[in-house]
Amino acid sequence: MTRSSHPQLSFEQFRKFLAQELRVDEEKIIPQASFIEDLLVDSIRMVEMILRLEEEGLDIPLEAAWQIETVGDAYQYYAGHAPAEA
Repeated sequence: MTRSSHPQLSFEQFRKFLAQELRVDEEKIIPQASFIEDLLVDSIRMVEMILRLEEEGLDIPLEAAWQIETVGDAYQYYAGHAPAEA
């Protein structure tokens, strides 16, 4: 998922990434799914996911991280802030 060598991920690709990183069944990763209530993601896994996204070049300020509650929120943020393809 390195931004410098790959185009922006589609929702399906992002969904697969989240399922792998969060260790959640992919079919549960839908835009309306709440990370905490529906996917049962604890704070440690959430921080790990954010750190992993940052490793891939997506800067997520703390203020923005607090606003991401659903899979849809996360993808919208990603789509709007992912570095452009090199």
